[in-house]
Amino acid sequence: MDGNMIAVIDGKNGLVECDSNRSKKRSIAWDHFEKLPAESKSEGKAKCIHCDGIFSATPRSGTSHLKRHVERCAKRAAIDVQPISTSYGFGEFEGSGSSVKLGKRVSKVWFEYDLFPAPNMNDAKAKCKHCKMVLSAASKNGTSHLKRHLDKCPRRVTFTGNIEQFFLTSENLVEGNDLEKTPKDETATGKTKHLSAIGENLGEGSKSRENSLVDQDELRRYISVCIIKGAHPFSFVEERGFRSMMSKACPQFKPFSRTIVRRELFSMYLKERDNIKEMLAKAPGRICLTVGNWKARDTKDEYICVTTHFIDEHWKLLKRVLCFKALAPPYDGTYIADELACLSSQYNIERKTFAITVDEASYDESTVSSIKRGLLTENSPVSGGSFFQVNCYAHLLNFLAQSSLKLVDDIVERVRELVKYVNKSPLQRKKFFDLAERTFELQAKKRLSLDVVLRWNSTYKLIDRTLYYKNVFKHLLESKQELINLALSKEEWQKLSIIHKFLRVLYDVTRLFSGTSGPTSNLLLKGMLMIHCRMMDIVKGPNPFLAHAVEAMQAKFDDFWCENSLILSCAAILDPRYKVKFVEYCYMKLFGPTNFEDRVSKVVSTLYCLFAEHKRQSIHFSSPAMGSSSVNTNFVGDDEGDMFGDYDQFLSSASRSHGNKSELDLYLEEPSYDLNSELDVLEFWSRSSMRYPNLSLMARDILSIPVFTVNSKEAFTFGSKTLSSVQSSVLPETLQALLCLQDWLGAEDNSDDQTVTAEDPSGSSEDAEYDDDDDDSVLTDSF
Repeated sequence: MDGNMIAVIDGKNGLVECDSNRSKKRSIAWDHFEKLPAESKSEGKAKCIHCDGIFSATPRSGTSHLKRHVERCAKRAAIDVQPISTSYGFGEFEGSGSSVKLGKRVSKVWFEYDLFPAPNMNDAKAKCKHCKMVLSAASKNGTSHLKRHLDKCPRRVTFTGNIEQFFLTSENLVEGNDLEKTPKDETATGKTKHLSAIGENLGEGSKSRENSLVDQDELRRYISVCIIKGAHPFSFVEERGFRSMMSKACPQFKPFSRTIVRRELFSMYLKERDNIKEMLAKAPGRICLTVGNWKARDTKDEYICVTTHFIDEHWKLLKRVLCFKALAPPYDGTYIADELACLSSQYNIERKTFAITVDEASYDESTVSSIKRGLLTENSPVSGGSFFQVNCYAHLLNFLAQSSLKLVDDIVERVRELVKYVNKSPLQRKKFFDLAERTFELQAKKRLSLDVVLRWNSTYKLIDRTLYYKNVFKHLLESKQELINLALSKEEWQKLSIIHKFLRVLYDVTRLFSGTSGPTSNLLLKGMLMIHCRMMDIVKGPNPFLAHAVEAMQAKFDDFWCENSLILSCAAILDPRYKVKFVEYCYMKLFGPTNFEDRVSKVVSTLYCLFAEHKRQSIHFSSPAMGSSSVNTNFVGDDEGDMFGDYDQFLSSASRSHGNKSELDLYLEEPSYDLNSELDVLEFWSRSSMRYPNLSLMARDILSIPVFTVNSKEAFTFGSKTLSSVQSSVLPETLQALLCLQDWLGAEDNSDDQTVTAEDPSGSSEDAEYDDDDDDSVLTDSF
């Protein structure tokens, strides 16, 4: 511009110039055009100085068409003056023989503007990359007005996340369709240009869409993963709302059908199955299996769910669903054993299986014997398979809970009616809780809701909350004549309190053993002792109404203990808080002071035999240098390596360091940890694996034995595990791929209990504070 011209913004956000001495404006389009001479044949015409294109230039035609051509002209530069770099730091703009210094441009808004400096920086301009509007870029004005414009810009696309994974520009396609191959030492200027390019592609509307592509395969995979992990119907991708949403979020998205989702399901299933095989092959110790049965609610078809449990090289207890397979009749032990043998061969775990935990309610003795014979044929298990079978502890706990609740069925039924009365209207509910707070000074945080008959933990919570508001209910029963038939006597309140105390122990133990990643087997002995002591307290108490039921409970308890006491007592000894002394204490409580010593001696001798066998196997499978008990006295290291590289070998030699004492002797002689201390037993053995290399191998195998065949969602459920009509209506191979993949993907995300779940009729709970420990998510219609 010359000295007589100034730049202003017209009503259409266009940059124009006007003479300071005249009011007539001159369009900036004339900076890119020259008028043809009046004497020529092209009078009233203008020629583009870039591409030599001829356009009308009469006063009537205006300059709008000239501006549009300037924006689209392929032969011209982006603008008269190239935009300067908006990288962090200081820069200079060379022009007209003078140097203009620019201040720091660190605001993020500069990623979405092109900056045009001027000799006087107070006259600098910035053009929005989205709508092409020109605004002041003077340093004194700051960037607040630029931010406000971006918030209101009609052509700006707002995006979050790493959108580069879906959009592939033509340049990226030429370079290999990989937007992540950016050098690690990329400079700040390069990153700025890269972000600016993304902003331009997103802001230029249809023009950018023509120059960019969407990785449709990657996008389909992410959508399929979302559907599988969220248990959404496959038909969700065909719904009008989903496609409308995707057309707005990603105009390049190509709709696909449920068939594509199913195809992605099987593709991911096969890939993840190979990863599970590799994971099991790399497992440093043996693995354990749990086998559970499921039934279809409508068709009564039988399914078998097999889950593997093992401790990895980082001493983390892992579990993965291996199969969820439909069984063909007859459902006898031989057929199930053959299926397990085929599964073991498929995953190459025949010689690594240490123990198998079965659901006692679903498998009789003949079935378990068939499974044991089928898997032990070529397995050569530890101790001849004496520790191979473990019964599910959840079945015992459910039996005890169900037996105790039957004694108060009539009382619980009247409690349900009282809860219905309180919840019959919001006003009635408000009066009840106001009475609890004002008259009885109770914190009315625990809400009253009906229980689910098939889930005893919900009935326990109903009893717990009823006893919490006991005085309020008594006042309500005395003041309301219509509730006279629901009144509870003093003895009935006492019975309800006794059942509540017993269920409390069962509830705590079940919660402990139905954790997300599964507890280690060393905790079972302590849980058994807690239940036994509570049953003895009930028998010796003043109210004998539970005495007859406790006899049947004690018989079931004793049967479970006789079949599983050896291996589970060995697991307790491997906990540094318990060791042999705690086992002696528990056996004295369980069997009396005169009969426990022989039982404890049998457990200790069994542990030593098991250790000797693990030691022989470790020597057999280890290298001669590491497996030999002798010590190499030549402690000269590698010329170029560590001079003390064989120090670990020296430490692991028990014969040189400790005479004739074994690792197990040394471990048992160490002082025990505090009984109630917080201790991660796997972390303890991880730290002690160098000191006790052979003993840690045995601890890895024993501590991984699962005592539950169910997860937290089925641990409190009475009866068999069932599938809904929707789940059982699909093809068995599709159901297996879906449920296994949900478990595998959920395990990768460290989500809570993403394994097989049955439909929960309880619905959602209002009391989030009290019920957050029980996830009632369901496996919905996925097809």
